[in-house]
Amino acid sequence: MLGKRGAIWVSAVIYVLIGVVVLTIVIEAGIPLIRSLQERGNVNRARNTFTAIDGQIVEVAREGQGSQRVVPLEVSEGTVKVEDGRLRWKIETTSKVMEPRTRVDLGNLVIASDVDVSASDHVSSHILQNSRVLVNFTRFGSSANHSAINTSSLINYVQFKDTGAVTSGTFTFFINQNASTTYGTGYTELLQAGTGLTSATLKAFVNSTLYEYSILLTLDSKADFIRAEIEDFRVK
Repeated sequence: MLGKRGAIWVSAVIYVLIGVVVLTIVIEAGIPLIRSLQERGNVNRARNTFTAIDGQIVEVAREGQGSQRVVPLEVSEGTVKVEDGRLRWKIETTSKVMEPRTRVDLGNLVIASDVDVSASDHVSSHILQNSRVLVNFTRFGSSANHSAINTSSLINYVQFKDTGAVTSGTFTFFINQNASTTYGTGYTELLQAGTGLTSATLKAFVNSTLYEYSILLTLDSKADFIRAEIEDFRVK
């Protein structure tokens, strides 16, 4: 009898332990899925709220001066602020709600992931920056009015935002180790401008003695470096 009772008790313990292990595995496997669904729900609620606000703004604008609305805005996740004339809702997620460095435009509404690049034109410079670096470029001429250009003067400096360090030295771009390809006539222009961009590119067109080409300098979201490419290369 003692042997049987012992066997029953041991079996019960084994069953309980097996049950606990199975339950733990199910819960741990299910938590990421639950979190992903919750975060997707948060993003969808933000999208629906902003769509409703945009609709109210359009109606008020259509009705003319004196028209007004009271629009409720409930923020359960993330932060909402007015920045650069835009209403922004930032939600940080641990799951991949959408692919990194993607942007979807839905009329006046923009839904984007990992978009921290801004690009702007100034009197004598172009600025590309993200959350990690700021790159200052010299502004040369325009597509309608070429000026003297030298690739050694193209990048003025790169500033790293986490330390405040600023690069020193000269950045030079040339072709086939030929110094004469670094200068000529041409212009620079931003191919994208604004804020909340996945990336931004500066184009520098150079018409040198031997070659004609364009340099594309691109800053991506979250990157601490710029990418350089040559396009529209032509031998004279």
